[in-house]
Amino acid sequence: MTLTYSEDATSLTAEQLAGFFVGWPDHPAPKTHLKILRKSSAICLAFDQQRCIGFINALSDGVFYAFIPLLEVLPEYQGHGIGKEL
Repeated sequence: MTLTYSEDATSLTAEQLAGFFVGWPDHPAPKTHLKILRKSSAICLAFDQQRCIGFINALSDGVFYAFIPLLEVLPEYQGHGIGKEL
């Protein structure tokens, strides 16, 4: 496993976001997920080669307030400290 991290979603595709939100009864489709990440105040993406295996996003007013609404790691990559690193 060769992990890299990026704060840029410019080249990310909706297809790379398949497999997230396991167990969520109502979750965003990959195209919507991509929009969420691109419009966030800040993001960090985890990759194993070209596969996006985890992400975190933050929303902020840019001055004082920020919160993290989403942090996800694909099930088969959980337990390796990736979420902690994100």
